[in-house]
Amino acid sequence: MKNIIKNIVVLIALSVSNSTFSQTHFVKESWENVLDIAKKENKLIFVDLYFNGCFPCKQMDDKIFPDPKVAMVLNEAFVAFKSDIFKEDIGKRISRKYGVALYPSFIVLDSTGNTLEVTSGYHTVEQFIGLLNKAKEKAVSKEFKSYSVGLEGDYPEFFSDAYLKNKRNVTFDVVDMYLKSQSNLSAEIPFAVITGLKVGGEYADYVIDHAKDLTEAYGRVPVRNYIAHIVNNKAKRFGAEQNQEAFEGLLKKVKPSFTNQEWEKFNASFQKKFKTN
Repeated sequence: MKNIIKNIVVLIALSVSNSTFSQTHFVKESWENVLDIAKKENKLIFVDLYFNGCFPCKQMDDKIFPDPKVAMVLNEAFVAFKSDIFKEDIGKRISRKYGVALYPSFIVLDSTGNTLEVTSGYHTVEQFIGLLNKAKEKAVSKEFKSYSVGLEGDYPEFFSDAYLKNKRNVTFDVVDMYLKSQSNLSAEIPFAVITGLKVGGEYADYVIDHAKDLTEAYGRVPVRNYIAHIVNNKAKRFGAEQNQEAFEGLLKKVKPSFTNQEWEKFNASFQKKFKTN
């Protein structure tokens, strides 16, 4: 009888343990509480920035976050937090800090707010677990990005309005005046302004020319996403001008910002933009 009871207790314990990791637990707390929980539990912080109607956001919710392998990693080592970037102030503020332009976007921080990873888009289970494990390794080696700790900063009013009030109709002249007043375009806020608002002109050339350093400072995916947007625009112009030489020169310059697998996909888009003019 004792053995039967013991086996039942073990089965219940295993059932509770398995249910704990059966799907990702996203905490519903204030940002301040998220930081406190991470410190108390010695965990990293995973942030999912999304909005209703975003197809890849829904794919992550339907296919990836419920996956037991993903849930086990997130629940064990991370405090997971979600925020709607149109409905919740904290989502807007986090998006502003990182100049987020694509969704879903994922931010990984340590418990004191140091940034470990910034990326975006749909990830397969394997890709997502790889992202989380890489962030864990970086936390151990204290390999942080150059973002400041905390969400506040000396943001220009037009940039805050773009994210906090969804006033995205900012003229180039307004942005240009601000950026020309900055001594270092590679600093965190100017970089967020350029990439978050997808500012072109001389600032596009600046990011392309400094892509390696900016990638090291702020993450490969934010730089890659911005460059892809710029190249698509330039491809249209070079195509209209029938300037094959300039187009090929641009592609050669930006290719290092993409992995080999990514380049196949993005280059096909660039070529299509060039040829349809």
